[in-house]
Amino acid sequence: MVEHGGDLSRAVATYGIAREKWLDLSTGINPNGYAIKGLPQSCFHDLPDSADVNELHERARAAYGVRSEMGLIAVPGSEFIIQVLPQIRPTSKVAVLSPTYGSHEAAWRRYGHQVRPIDSLERIEDETVVVVVNPNNPDGMITSQSELTRLARSLEARGGLLVVDEAFVDVVPEVSFVPQLDGANVLVLRSIGKFYGLAGVRLGFVLGANRLLERIRDFLGAWAVSGPGIEIGKRVLVDQNWAEATRAVLKQQSGQHQAVFKQHGLKLIGGMSLFHLIELSDARTLQHELAKRGIWSRVFDHHQSWMRLGLCQSHADLARLSAALTEALSASNAAA
Repeated sequence: MVEHGGDLSRAVATYGIAREKWLDLSTGINPNGYAIKGLPQSCFHDLPDSADVNELHERARAAYGVRSEMGLIAVPGSEFIIQVLPQIRPTSKVAVLSPTYGSHEAAWRRYGHQVRPIDSLERIEDETVVVVVNPNNPDGMITSQSELTRLARSLEARGGLLVVDEAFVDVVPEVSFVPQLDGANVLVLRSIGKFYGLAGVRLGFVLGANRLLERIRDFLGAWAVSGPGIEIGKRVLVDQNWAEATRAVLKQQSGQHQAVFKQHGLKLIGGMSLFHLIELSDARTLQHELAKRGIWSRVFDHHQSWMRLGLCQSHADLARLSAALTEALSASNAAA
C-alpha cells in the first residue's frame, strides 16, 4: 500500500491527540475549498441521468479547453484511473518521471509491467509508456508543453503512450497540456480534488483520443460517477470568478508561508502555492516533534531529508505552525 497524506488515523492513535485538535498539513488540498450548498435531493436518490453526464462533460471540455476531436470521460477520481490504466494496457516497459506521486509506479508494478523511475526525460530508453506528473508532486517541477509534445511524438513512433497527470494544474492553468492535446497516444488526467478542495467528492476526468478512451469506458461501465459528484462538477467548472480569485489568494498565502519558513531558517527546495517542500537533515524527527504539537506533515521514504507542508487555512493556523516550528526545531536540534 502506498502511503499518502491526509489519513490522520495513525497520527491520532500514535500521539493520543483528538482528531479535531490536529492541524493537518499532510496534503496538497486547498484548505479553503469551494463551498457546496443546496444540492437537489434528486441527485442522491435517482440514478445519474445521461443528459446530466453529458452536460458535465461539456462544461469540463469548455473549462479545460479540449479540442473538438478529442474525447473526455468523467471518472471517480484520478486515483481510480491511475489504477485502471495498467489493467487495460498490454504488458509494457514503463518510465515514471520521479520522485513523484507514488501511486503511479505502484499501480503499473502491481499489474505486471516493468517499471523504471527516471529523474529526467532524457533518460528514457526503450520504454513504451511514460508517466509525467505536471506540475509534479512533491517538488512542483513543471515540464514544458514543448517537452511533452516532443515526448509524445517520440512515443507515437513506436506505438507508445504518454500519461500526463495534471492533478495540480488548476493553480497554473497555462501549464496544461490539454489545449495542445491532438495526438492519438496521450492521456491527460484532471481532478477537482486539489484546487477546489473537494477531494472527498472523488471526481476527475481523463482526456485523450476517443480510440484510447473506449477501453476505459468499457472498464467503467454505467454510473461511474455519483449524482452528487455530477452536480458539484457542473457547478465548479463554470465558476471562473471563483477560480481566478482563488489563484490570487493561494499565491498570497504561499508567500506568507514562505516567509515563515525563511524566518525559521528552513530551506525551501520546491513546491507550489498548494504545498511547499523543505529540506533538512532529519525530516522524520521534525515530523515527530510537530506531531507532538498536533501538526501533521508529510515525509518521504525515498528522500528522508524532505518534508512537504500543505497550506494553513487561516492566519491563526499559520501562527500556530510558526510557534510549533520554533519548539519543534529546538527539540530536533537538541536530539541531534
